[in-house]
Amino acid sequence: MGIKKKDAAHPPDELAVTRNQQHAGSFRNVLNNRPFMLLWVAQLLSQIGFNAANYGVLTTVAKITNGSVILSGMAIISFTLPAVPFSLLAGVYVDYLDKRLVLWVSNALRAIATFLIVVALIWNPNGLLFLFLLNFFISMVTQFFMPAESSAIPLLVGTENLVPALSLFNITLNVAQAIGFLVLGRVIEGFFSTFQVPLGFATATVTATDMLFAVIGLSYLLCTVLVLAIPHTLLRSSLQSEHALPRSPGKEMWAIVQHDIKGTWKFMRRDRKLYVALLQVSFIGILLLVIGELAPVFVVQILGLQSTDLTLLFAPAGIGLVLGGLLMPLATRYLKKSLVIFIGSILTAAGMILLPLSQVLAHRIPFLYPWALFMVGTLAFVLGLALDMVNIPAQTVLQERAPEEERGRVLSFQFMLNNAGSIPVLLGAGFIGQALGIGVIMYMLGGAILLFQWWATSYEAHAQKTGAL
Repeated sequence: MGIKKKDAAHPPDELAVTRNQQHAGSFRNVLNNRPFMLLWVAQLLSQIGFNAANYGVLTTVAKITNGSVILSGMAIISFTLPAVPFSLLAGVYVDYLDKRLVLWVSNALRAIATFLIVVALIWNPNGLLFLFLLNFFISMVTQFFMPAESSAIPLLVGTENLVPALSLFNITLNVAQAIGFLVLGRVIEGFFSTFQVPLGFATATVTATDMLFAVIGLSYLLCTVLVLAIPHTLLRSSLQSEHALPRSPGKEMWAIVQHDIKGTWKFMRRDRKLYVALLQVSFIGILLLVIGELAPVFVVQILGLQSTDLTLLFAPAGIGLVLGGLLMPLATRYLKKSLVIFIGSILTAAGMILLPLSQVLAHRIPFLYPWALFMVGTLAFVLGLALDMVNIPAQTVLQERAPEEERGRVLSFQFMLNNAGSIPVLLGAGFIGQALGIGVIMYMLGGAILLFQWWATSYEAHAQKTGAL
């Protein structure tokens, strides 16, 4: 199967508006880039909606089942499991299809499915089957949205502005998670109370949770409009889909998926820098999930506080993540990306080790005890900043070195690796932390970060000596 590129995917006059900037690599460029801003706002709204939907599903399941751990686990699986089988398939299609088409259709489908959740909950407030099925469908569609969105960024800003563009996307990703999962649901629950809607011979009871899903559906519709406002020529695929796109859901599709995945894997293994960047981005993604898993236990067991006091960790870490996103364009302008990643890895490992160690020292050294919580906040801030120092430059390398015709598959492979790898790591961290203590697992994570960075540095150095880079 051959891959054919189009002769002229983009008119030169439109590219001049979005790519040829006087001062490359600055926030001013990307903020003045209207198509990118449309995509950025759409990303913010869609991520808020996706996280708020997950919050709504979990709280709905908890209310219906009186806190059943098994069914709460099923709820989590319903929006995490689709990433494993569908990410690679989505990457193949995204490379062949118009990115703009994938983006607006996926947002429209998520809007429809979210409105169907509202209907299902009003029709049967205690039913979980349709809730799980629709949430699974939304997550499956999201697997197509994410690589299309990531692949669209370099098409809109060019490689010279990738660092500030990815920095803004990482900032809004963190903000969207906080607003969607922690704020929006509680605001709507406080603003709306249960009310009745007469429907002829029947009366529908609408709850605050129903209104939450209705607002999420409206946000997806707004994202659809924003994406449609982006000129379609800017996000057109560089492949001739009429020759390469699977036309049937059977053997033809599976053969093409296998062929393209194997080809992408071979390409990534040949490009050592791309391969290392892929692993670094996935490693940080998994680490963030593990930190989220361990944070409540750390607050209770190590700090002796209530689990509701998570803001002591999350607030300074969030400030560090936002500040890191703002500083990365400047840092990568004067330092090599590999050096920024190296420094960030060392600081991340130090933060993971010093967080529990600082509390041990504070309880043994009287002078340090009054500063115990201050040390936690400072280390959490440094940890947030350090994570950006690894994540944003590694994402930039990933985008720069992945060719346009394979970028969707490369990014989907990274999403799949992140989600598939997180399941055993989260389970293992939970069991080890339960058996040996939260401090031990954090020391182990710090050591694992150092070992991983040592391997990455040695791997790239060996490749450079042998001319494999």
